[in-house]
Amino acid sequence: MFKFRDLTVIDIPPNHRMIIACDSSGGIGNKKHDVVQAEPETLGYFTAHVALMELLATGATPLTVVNTLGVEMEDSGVRIIEGIQKALEPLNLKEDIVVTGSTEENIPVSQTSMGITIIGMMEKSRWRAQKVEKGDLAVVLGIPKVGQEVLEDEGREIMSIPLLLELLKKKSIHDILPVGSKGIAYEVGQMAESNGIGYNLYEHVGIDLNKSAGPATCVIVAVNQENYEALKESMPIPVHLVGSFT
Repeated sequence: MFKFRDLTVIDIPPNHRMIIACDSSGGIGNKKHDVVQAEPETLGYFTAHVALMELLATGATPLTVVNTLGVEMEDSGVRIIEGIQKALEPLNLKEDIVVTGSTEENIPVSQTSMGITIIGMMEKSRWRAQKVEKGDLAVVLGIPKVGQEVLEDEGREIMSIPLLLELLKKKSIHDILPVGSKGIAYEVGQMAESNGIGYNLYEHVGIDLNKSAGPATCVIVAVNQENYEALKESMPIPVHLVGSFT
């Protein structure tokens, strides 16, 4: 067992790996004391979105989704689970994935909280780590957004699960890393470290490299220089070249 970025990885002999991804949220929902007012379905969708993005980026297939909801089942819990199911739809795994969890039925709550854990499996041969090459470009797809910005975006400038699935098919992309609360600059460093190489961040890249990306609203990809322009032209969301690997 070992940690890889924000994931827990368990080797299962002879040639499989179990990947565990998780995320949590608090103060976002439609209850009285929620700081960011949002529909429960939206909360469920974007919380699942984070863990799914991290797990899928390794090449794993989700098997089980566990939601731990700090709200009652009726009606907040039901609506959050509907959002989780919506996030899973692009994977076409309805018959092959188990969604389970727990809710708070003893104490009335006035602020929404939830956690999610997704467990996936993969063959070791599909592991996407340590494939970045010196000279590859660090490219950000999507814009870092958080809180109300995400709700107002309506999918115009942020990463989605269907788009990530398309990226996974491109052989010119050597690594994919969803950006979290620590920002793009931190995650570029993490990508370089996990691939055992150096990196160089450019100046004046037209995007905030330190801003939180909230629920993984953007990703960093390592792509060879020859395919950068083709990648940029194929993307329906903003693309920024932020650095290179050395």
